[in-house]
Amino acid sequence: MGFFRNKRGPIIRAKSSGEFFLRAMLLIAVFAVVSAAFWYQTESSYKEIRSRGTVYDQTETLTSAQKSALRDYASAMLENYGLKLRIQVRNTPVVLPEKLDTKTVFIGLNPYTRQVLVEFPPLLRKALGADYMYKLQNEYFTPYFEKNEWQLGLATALQKLWDDMGGK
Repeated sequence: MGFFRNKRGPIIRAKSSGEFFLRAMLLIAVFAVVSAAFWYQTESSYKEIRSRGTVYDQTETLTSAQKSALRDYASAMLENYGLKLRIQVRNTPVVLPEKLDTKTVFIGLNPYTRQVLVEFPPLLRKALGADYMYKLQNEYFTPYFEKNEWQLGLATALQKLWDDMGGK
């Protein structure tokens, strides 16, 4: 029965009511700061996990900064337009993924064979016009491939897409 008669005393010890109030507010502030830090870390980890499948670089020619910028762009596209972005850079022929939903923008590149494969969701394809996807896939990257600057071409193509969708 000694277990239930443990008299540890109060959690907050103070000599006056003012000191008790101050110590209680400091304890609450510590809990609030720890909770906010936990929330921030969890949100950051969730964004990183969610964007892992966004960029696939089989050639390993994209730098980590470029991959990070592409992931940030994909996050912004998802938050602002509700569209997912998938980018594949391959050293094998680029093929359209079998399970591509109606909210995914797919861009596949093979810099060695200069192959580009672009697929837009039906609503985006209709909004931008029939020629937009064709020109992006067949004409846009040609000068960038000739100068071996296809990474810059990808960045400018995504910026142009953002601007053409009405981005700010």
